[in-house]
Amino acid sequence: MAVDLDIADGLATLRFEAPPANAVDLEFTAALIARLADLAARRDIAAAVVTGAGRAFCAGVNFKVVPGYDAADRRAMVADINAMAAALYGLPFPVVAAVNGPAVGGGMVLAMACDFRVAARGAARFALAEVTAGIPYPAVPLIVLEDSVEPALRRDLMLSGRMVSAEEALAARLVDRVVAPEDVVAEAAALARALAAAPGYSAVKAQLRDGTLRRMRAVIDSGGDPMLVSWI
Repeated sequence: MAVDLDIADGLATLRFEAPPANAVDLEFTAALIARLADLAARRDIAAAVVTGAGRAFCAGVNFKVVPGYDAADRRAMVADINAMAAALYGLPFPVVAAVNGPAVGGGMVLAMACDFRVAARGAARFALAEVTAGIPYPAVPLIVLEDSVEPALRRDLMLSGRMVSAEEALAARLVDRVVAPEDVVAEAAALARALAAAPGYSAVKAQLRDGTLRRMRAVIDSGGDPMLVSWI
């Protein structure tokens, strides 16, 4: 599977396992949706960490595969991207991204859909590169970015496609901590467990995200997405 799931002592670790760059295609989206559904249905999970295998967190769209998709596959891809982003955003317990390497396009969206982000110094980088790739955004990722990135910075990143370092991301409050690469997963796990110790975490998270989740579900339930007009 393109996404590995490990559970130990109530902590779930989701690890993207699609070498070399953990890029997003239909195999990746199907695997992540299945893993997230499993987590959402369980009652023994207190918190989760999301990270990538190898040197990348998630490099966004798999440009070796996705450009060859026909119209049906592209529709499925958009639907899956919306579903996986909403499912990650809506998990009821603390979710911390351990950003071990580049988080580009959809990869940055997945990081921003988590509650908090720990980034690896010198290795993690962030970009919303769809503007340079010529691919528009599906509706749910746009909602994630509207919720999690300050408006002026969002405009800058989305219209320039520029890459920012972990340190710049910290200064801009895109991430919450920057640590040595060898510590990123352990630090994210410690933060996730600390957050889970708050008895009201899930209830307050639900309150905080309810309105945004309603918007996401409306898009998914409609079966349509404005992106399809220009991408199919």
